[in-house]
Amino acid sequence: MVPHLSRLESLECESCQLGKHVRASFPNSINSRAMSPFDVIHSDVWGPSRVPSLLGHRYYVTFIDDFSRCTWIFLMKNRSELFNIFLSFYSEIKTQFGKVIRILRSDNAKEYFSDCFKSFMASHGILHQSSCPHTPQQNGVAERKHRHIVDTARTLLLNANAPPKLWGDVVLTAGYLINRMPSSVLNYQVPHSLLYPSDPLYSVHPRVFGCTCFVHDFFSRRDKLSVRAIKCVFLGYRCYSPAMQ
Repeated sequence: MVPHLSRLESLECESCQLGKHVRASFPNSINSRAMSPFDVIHSDVWGPSRVPSLLGHRYYVTFIDDFSRCTWIFLMKNRSELFNIFLSFYSEIKTQFGKVIRILRSDNAKEYFSDCFKSFMASHGILHQSSCPHTPQQNGVAERKHRHIVDTARTLLLNANAPPKLWGDVVLTAGYLINRMPSSVLNYQVPHSLLYPSDPLYSVHPRVFGCTCFVHDFFSRRDKLSVRAIKCVFLGYRCYSPAMQ
């Protein structure tokens, strides 16, 4: 007679463990939100792109504030540029917001573990939390943001019928727009408004990527019948200037 078993999974069977093993579920604490801006920054590098951008970039890196989900995107030609970009980002946060980064979360990419990176983190009291190998769930905020950015960028490129070499411009445009859209993670608050509550969402009215635009020609020598503008293509926004490009 086989004894009654209320839970078959309680049986210890080596063959079952080898043949049916699944990953343990991830604790909810991984996805808990920071209590104030820049307490936790998520980061990840995307690339290489098969097609270089107009300026030769093949990668981009994201820095995501866990509290507001505001995202900074920096294009890179090589992954080795990461440390200098992080230094610039750190200085911007300290100067513009009077805050310091407490925790940096990333994957195990070697660029995050260079000697200069580790030395800077230690000297500034920044705790580095890295995900385990083959466990992207532990860096889930950055991974999901990549998908959102790339999906949006792809859609903008297709809508504009633009060439792939414009991927750098369209990725920056996607990041700019995503920062200014309601997020379900934030109960439909807007990331940009959480960090800049007194600033308008847009310094200029939003435009469709790749649309035709006209720029006033200030420099040509004109008579009364000369054209007054130059026909251009809209390629995005300047993040630190009330202008387009």
